[in-house]
Amino acid sequence: MGAPRLSVSRLCGGYDSVRVRCDELGGDSNSWMLMRHIYKMGCRRDAERQAASVKVKAGRQSLESPGNNASPPAIDRKTAIQQALRDVSPDKRSLASHKVIRHGLDRPLTTKATREEARQLAAAERFFAHTCHFLYSAEALRHHAPNDHVPEVVVLGASNVGKSSFLNALVGQPRAARVSQRPGRTTLMNAYGVGPRPKIPRELVRRGTPPPRHGLVLVDTPGYGFRSRAGWGAAVLAYLEARRMLRGAVVLLSSEKRLLPEDRWLLGLLAESNTRTLVVLTKADKGRNDWPVRCSDMAETLLEELQGLDKAVGGGWRAGEGATSDVYVTSAGMDSPGKLGNGGGMGGVRAAILETAGFTLQDKVTKKAEAVTYSGPVVSFDDIQWK
Repeated sequence: MGAPRLSVSRLCGGYDSVRVRCDELGGDSNSWMLMRHIYKMGCRRDAERQAASVKVKAGRQSLESPGNNASPPAIDRKTAIQQALRDVSPDKRSLASHKVIRHGLDRPLTTKATREEARQLAAAERFFAHTCHFLYSAEALRHHAPNDHVPEVVVLGASNVGKSSFLNALVGQPRAARVSQRPGRTTLMNAYGVGPRPKIPRELVRRGTPPPRHGLVLVDTPGYGFRSRAGWGAAVLAYLEARRMLRGAVVLLSSEKRLLPEDRWLLGLLAESNTRTLVVLTKADKGRNDWPVRCSDMAETLLEELQGLDKAVGGGWRAGEGATSDVYVTSAGMDSPGKLGNGGGMGGVRAAILETAGFTLQDKVTKKAEAVTYSGPVVSFDDIQWK
């Protein structure tokens, strides 16, 4: 018995049929197995070609209509903020455990810190752990003590915004700054020294003045607004314009209130003078257990205001070196400042203040290279050796 003659017809580019001619229908089982194998192979190849054809058509369609192949649209900012707030506990008691609370353009309200940021927070806490000392009070610019080497950061805010409580928590000393329940109580600019003693050669220190005892000077200012003195603006303006070692400003705003016209005026002043500005919301623990939503809403309003001011002055204010784009949140008065540590958002603020002042935060706090002006040759801050 001869072997069956088999033929496979290719129709329309695919195996639509398998025509098998078997002259001897009574062929052996091997012949039928061969016919079945050819049929299955044809069907499988047909399916593969159809699938490939579908992919090609889909590819052509995507080239003709790019929108069909685009990635899923990004969620809007409002939705992103709502999703982020779900991860933050609204319980006021949880505030004490948060070392950093911030809200920025690229990240909604968060209490999380990366491993590197955690090391930076620890370094900042060690810096501020050194005993804080009151240095002097000044009513006008001429009353400020001479300062040729140590960076200064000024703390600004409306009356009763919580500046004294903020400063006490910042330096970890309950009575570093006097806390008053009466708005406008502070009438002078008060300077405080914080951080370890810097190392500057004696010959670089101005004759007749002692060498600096601290690596950073914080300057508290009278509150503006309710019953504040009329001369507040002139004294602070003169300080902002003429103080050579001023490196930045911390603006405190109460999370309980809306943005006031005086707040907008102050932020505009700092933008026009191109002063590095760190914005901090205070009193997050006040009111009901809705602090994440309340602080996030106000931070969004602030970010819009800051963006508008930055654009108005040419776009260099918020993008400059040392500028801090995030809005920070604190609850400095919810616990004893001496026990709060980095909690209540104070850790993030400490690190941000040091960066604003020009420090580099790694495993320890170091000063960035900066030219020092005096009567002798110009040297880098990194080359200064302190005694």
